[in-house]
Amino acid sequence: MDRYEKIIESIDDPIVVVSFTGDILYMNQAGYILKSQLGQRDFQNLITHPLNLEFIKKGMSVKGIFKEVKNNRFLIDAFPFEKSGITLLIRDITRFIELEEMAKKEGLIVTISKLLSAIFHDMKGPVGGIKGAAQLLKEDIQDKELVDDILYETKRLENLINEITMVAKPIQLSRKVINIHMVIDEAIKTLEKQFPEVDVERYYDPSLPDLYIDPEYMHRVLVNIIRNGMEAIKGRGKIRISTGISWDTVYSPKGNKIFIRIKDSGEGVPEDMIDKLFIPFVSTKKKGMGIGLSSSYKIVKEHGGILRYIGDATFEILLPVPERGDK
Repeated sequence: MDRYEKIIESIDDPIVVVSFTGDILYMNQAGYILKSQLGQRDFQNLITHPLNLEFIKKGMSVKGIFKEVKNNRFLIDAFPFEKSGITLLIRDITRFIELEEMAKKEGLIVTISKLLSAIFHDMKGPVGGIKGAAQLLKEDIQDKELVDDILYETKRLENLINEITMVAKPIQLSRKVINIHMVIDEAIKTLEKQFPEVDVERYYDPSLPDLYIDPEYMHRVLVNIIRNGMEAIKGRGKIRISTGISWDTVYSPKGNKIFIRIKDSGEGVPEDMIDKLFIPFVSTKKKGMGIGLSSSYKIVKEHGGILRYIGDATFEILLPVPERGDK
């Protein structure tokens, strides 16, 4: 055994060199241990899985290939080995995922507690308003302003309940082909009177194709995100909205999605909140319930799209370009 082979044998993670026909050309000691744990059939299934990837067939390296075998989860890094096959570095991440899931469950208990507290706290306002207006209305049944107050507070409660149920209930989309810029403009118009000191800059790509979406649901998403930006800059500053064809290497490598980027002139999302942004009932706002972004994420996902925060105070929506046959 030469020096370099000793180094490879000392590595705790399995290293396997496999031919393009699935034959094992080399395997370190950790590889033999994994093989004995999984059994011949499942081990063979694991090491030949990367051979089906197009990038591998073209002789390119691929990292982070996920494969689940016998309730075990693995990440595989694959590297070309001369012209005879590929070298695989296999990492068992089962324990890491189990720990992550455990942490999520523990966090869920805390989240539910905060949820209940936030729900009842937010309901106190409209309920108190309705109660006060009703008491005054008893004294003067002709007072129409009190009736308006009751209707307003009732509407607030209705919106609150709708937002909460949105997170759990299935979404039934009513799609049609429409220009996305029209939907964006309508969302901006909805917020203009509420935020008169915010300057909205539009950088639209006029060549974008029409999208096959539910205009009402997408209007709701855009209002949520734009309003968040306007509130983040405390009603004074700029919001920049830009559109175009996305060539994201992960989500739109073929240029089959459009992007909508909404950037505010504020400081952006705090670092410790980025990973929690779309979790229901977790909010960056002191009085927020964290429902808007969560429901928006769900709506965009139902459209086959992506909603994410890309940094620099910018949220990005990716939506698929309609294929032939979409109506």
